[in-house]
Amino acid sequence: MSLIPADAVLLCSESSSKAAIIAEVLEMLPSVDSDQAMAVVMEREKLGSTGIGYGIAIPHGRLPDLEAPITALIRHVEGVDFDAIDGKPVHIVVLLLAPENKARSHLDLLAGLARALQKDSVRQAVMAAQTAEEVSALFVGSETQTT
Repeated sequence: MSLIPADAVLLCSESSSKAAIIAEVLEMLPSVDSDQAMAVVMEREKLGSTGIGYGIAIPHGRLPDLEAPITALIRHVEGVDFDAIDGKPVHIVVLLLAPENKARSHLDLLAGLARALQKDSVRQAVMAAQTAEEVSALFVGSETQTT
């Protein structure tokens, strides 16, 4: 089972800002209250950008009514300003929403996604992927596959 399902992958965002790309990700998640999720994620962004460098951002937050973690990925070929720690544009945005009462699993999942996406081979494979299924396949199993 993939950490990021194919139906939660968008290969070509044209959003022009951090808020717009987060809103775009949330549109892909019909089971989530997008207004509530947007408020939670943007509140987290005020604490410090989730742009972790390497062209990656992992905006995240915890929601009270969520049963299980939800992830989604958007690829932005040109890159978007995300106030990343390295000052560079972000090309891969992975949104993580977790149940409010499961802080530990939220942190474990967040750390796993960050570790996977810090691998150059994974980032290159995400950027080169032709289909959402190819991207999803990169996040199968306990360790992310490398190509």
